[in-house]
Amino acid sequence: MDTSAFEVEAHLDPQGLSEECARRSCEVVDRAGFVVIPGFLSPEECDRGLTIVKEVLADPNRERSAFASETDIRYGRRDFCPLPRTEDVLQLCSLLARRARRLLTEFCGMTRPVLEISTLTTHRGSSHQYLHRDPSGVLCVFAALDDVSPEQGGTVFAPGTHPFPGSDTDHDGKADRLMNLFQLQCNMQIFRHNLRVLWGLKASGKTAITNRELKERLMSRRSADGHQPNLYQFLTGRRSAFNVSKFRPGTLARLLMDGRAAADTFRLVQVSPRKGALIVYRSDILHAGPDNSTDLPRCFLNLNLARDVVHPTVCKDGYAAHSTLRANPLTLGQLMDHAV
Repeated sequence: MDTSAFEVEAHLDPQGLSEECARRSCEVVDRAGFVVIPGFLSPEECDRGLTIVKEVLADPNRERSAFASETDIRYGRRDFCPLPRTEDVLQLCSLLARRARRLLTEFCGMTRPVLEISTLTTHRGSSHQYLHRDPSGVLCVFAALDDVSPEQGGTVFAPGTHPFPGSDTDHDGKADRLMNLFQLQCNMQIFRHNLRVLWGLKASGKTAITNRELKERLMSRRSADGHQPNLYQFLTGRRSAFNVSKFRPGTLARLLMDGRAAADTFRLVQVSPRKGALIVYRSDILHAGPDNSTDLPRCFLNLNLARDVVHPTVCKDGYAAHSTLRANPLTLGQLMDHAV
């Protein structure tokens, strides 16, 4: 998929991203809600980062994040893993933050906390996330440490669905309604896609999906399984990002009246970045992590920074800092000043 309208090629000077590159990147974030910066990290820097990540993933006792999908985590389909506050991790993230300083500080103050440093890995058989928003007031940074193919998933965004003061007056005052309808339309398709892929994988036998895993993915009652093709949570409306409660009579009437307009107003863009690219996006844009249909893991380095005051209870719902980072918090300024 062509993502050139959302890309700004990295141009570096001794302070990191050049002023012009940072300015253009900010413009794209303001317009679309996200930006892709190819060439941000060198191949050698990516290899060093990938080595650090693989060392953490090789630890069987590592901490894990379950909120993406506990069943995917349990069966090794996803590995959302907070990274510890080690010297290697801090040096890598400090390099990233210093190089992107002119961009990051347009959105985040130097005293804002680092909410999470993690690695987000998907494997064959993972479920496609529903289109959703993360807790607001956060700037999310993904670094591609290796090439990501479209078949591996990458990340899907709906450009222009990030809220800001006055955004609800766009599209003749129907912005919020059209966004909600577009999200519902997409999630209907994702629900069918997940069921179709799950049955196809079971029938093919390529991913060793047991009957037990199939049952759990279809009928799990865990609160962290809201992104599964979960029939139980869909029919009962329990904590799922997409369930039968979304189809109230009023919503169905709005779909009939404005469904076509919603589909014509917004679109999905799949970003499958090359090695060394940086993705920066607002947490409140509609986005999703697709499923991985290959035998190669898709791995991102993830850094989440507070743009605003974020209540601790909200952080627990969407972000999972390593215990060592919770015990010894960092601000963006402290991360940038960390000794190289």
